[in-house]
Amino acid sequence: MSNRVVVTGIGVMVPNGFGEEAVKRSVLAGEHLFRPVTRFESTPFRSAFAAESDFKGSLLELGVRLAEEAVASSGINDLSESSIVLGLQGDYNALQQYWRLKSSGQHSAIPISEYLPSYHLKVLADQYRVKGNVRKISLNNACIASSNAIGVAYEMISRGQSETALCGGYSLVTEEMFAKFNSGRTFASDGRVRAFSANRSGMLLGDGGAMLLLESLEHAEKRGATILAEILGWGLSCDAFHVCQPHPDGNGMALAIERALAAASIHKEEIDYIHAHGTGTPLNDRAETAAIKQAFGTKAYDTPISSTKTMTGHILEGTGALETALSILAMKHDTIPPTVGYEQQDPHCDLDYVPNSPRKKQLNKVINLNASFGGNNTAIVLQKWVERG
Repeated sequence: MSNRVVVTGIGVMVPNGFGEEAVKRSVLAGEHLFRPVTRFESTPFRSAFAAESDFKGSLLELGVRLAEEAVASSGINDLSESSIVLGLQGDYNALQQYWRLKSSGQHSAIPISEYLPSYHLKVLADQYRVKGNVRKISLNNACIASSNAIGVAYEMISRGQSETALCGGYSLVTEEMFAKFNSGRTFASDGRVRAFSANRSGMLLGDGGAMLLLESLEHAEKRGATILAEILGWGLSCDAFHVCQPHPDGNGMALAIERALAAASIHKEEIDYIHAHGTGTPLNDRAETAAIKQAFGTKAYDTPISSTKTMTGHILEGTGALETALSILAMKHDTIPPTVGYEQQDPHCDLDYVPNSPRKKQLNKVINLNASFGGNNTAIVLQKWVERG
């Protein structure tokens, strides 16, 4: 018999700040956060916009803060037997500076290892005195990395391999990553992400991420924890259709959805809201819509769907964790965040995308979808926690 898995702590950052209040002011209020980039010179690029935050720290400092907030909000005292699972890339700005010093014959006081995902694991493991290496896992499969991390942490607890897990991911807008997406011509031409809208022209990057504290239900109840949500199940797939394009029929995403619903032992009719990956690129939005129709059938037309990337931008490796956290907060406040910037119906995207304004609705079960290069897809089913009388 598998263990039930619950979320007891969340540390979250969106481009306008940290914590639930920042989410309420922006994502749950329908406010986009795009502005001209100031972190580096954007003149050489086709776009000058991102959902850039005022955070001045390093990627590692962001991860430590999110972990601290997740642990503090959970009220847990001992993580020495916990697992840590991160979906993360390296700190490329810092790596660039390191190699500039090396190439000019100068010495860097900071070893190169500190810029790598494995070092983030080490820092967090040391901070919480986590024992052993088997409990520390780093994933780097692009934009599903942190939702994959949540799924792996869920599996470890469900199978009894761990009672608790600190998991998630985060990302900051860097010049190096900005240049890559610019060269791929994926950025929105007008500085706005208009997911599912006929006049959508691309994605934009953003700062943010989330760390979650997961526990077995028995462990959480034993210590009297406040439970935020339950993870009912998840699905993982790879259609391997193209290095950076989704299958046009959405086959991979549909399979991830079907696997998640089966793992959660629920019917598609029970899902109250679909939190879409919704990058705002012509190919992704059309394929994701096709996937939802394939997996949900006629139910797809009755289920609200939205993309929060229209407000936060794409958080890359951190996007799955952030959007899982946003899904939990949407359930808490019974508020569906909107697809901001939606203007024109696309005949290939003809579902209910909650355009431009948040919608109040009782949310008991939601599914969060994420996709990445290489045809990778995840779906996570979450349930609002209702205290038993």
